[in-house]
Amino acid sequence: MRKVLLGSLILLFIFVGCSQKDSSDWYDTKEKAIESGLKQEGIDESAVLSVEEYEGEMIIFFENEGALSIANIIESEKGYSWFRNEPYFDFDVDVEGELPYTIAGFDFETKKGSKGSVLYGKVIDPSIQKMMLLGDGIDRELEVSGDSKLFYTIHRQPFTSLKVVTVKE
Repeated sequence: MRKVLLGSLILLFIFVGCSQKDSSDWYDTKEKAIESGLKQEGIDESAVLSVEEYEGEMIIFFENEGALSIANIIESEKGYSWFRNEPYFDFDVDVEGELPYTIAGFDFETKKGSKGSVLYGKVIDPSIQKMMLLGDGIDRELEVSGDSKLFYTIHRQPFTSLKVVTVKE
């Protein structure tokens, strides 16, 4: 009886595994894949903060109700598809008047397995229009995005070695 039950369970796992299909929607252009992905997220093109190349893959930075997320566009023989593996990142703190900005970071992995790290933050002080990232090779300016006041960048150095300073105009 045990052998029959064990054999049935093994066959069940095999059938379930073989019947799994790729449920991604595929499109003939990257633009259509982005449009479809944004629609899945319940947002439109105005939510896209930037489209960046990272290790040969297209990374989309976008915001939804003040929170940041990323997705990547997968390319295969089927075409192009939207893939979001990360949650939305936001700051749920009321620090108005106490801090000029907040920062945090997260690691990500694309569908093809490329790994990276993102430093992100939110500006609270309205006089801050730009941020500078120090400690990741060449110092670089980070734009503060419109109403959401988010800033972000992909970085290569450990988060603890990075420094963010404000640029007031």
